[in-house]
Amino acid sequence: MSEQFVKIEKELNEFQSGVDRQKAELQKHELMKQTDEWERESMEKIRQVTDEVRHELSSSVIRFLTDLDFKLKQLAQQLLQCRKEEDFIDKNIQFFNEEFIRLKDNRNNTPDFKIDHDSTLFINKIRLAIK
Repeated sequence: MSEQFVKIEKELNEFQSGVDRQKAELQKHELMKQTDEWERESMEKIRQVTDEVRHELSSSVIRFLTDLDFKLKQLAQQLLQCRKEEDFIDKNIQFFNEEFIRLKDNRNNTPDFKIDHDSTLFINKIRLAIK
């Protein structure tokens, strides 16, 4: 009978060692690996969309500022031309003032950008199903 107790005790110790090993190696569990992979893929999708939106925003702002810069240079050129010709009348001064004010207003009133949130599922949600 003593031998049976020793045998059971040995098996219990081996079993306990196996449980301890499994707890220590939890990150190696296949479902943990799948969870880690899902996280990497989801973060990459988010990164891609974020990069696309940043690029689109940068392009739009640059286009807006380039157009504003072009109009400002045109106005400055027209002003320079009038000064060269010494052909100033009150109407010209009023025109240049109004155009300059319009350009300043344009700069201060940039396009109304906003981020739209799409409610459709973008990243598949995962959850643990225990049977």
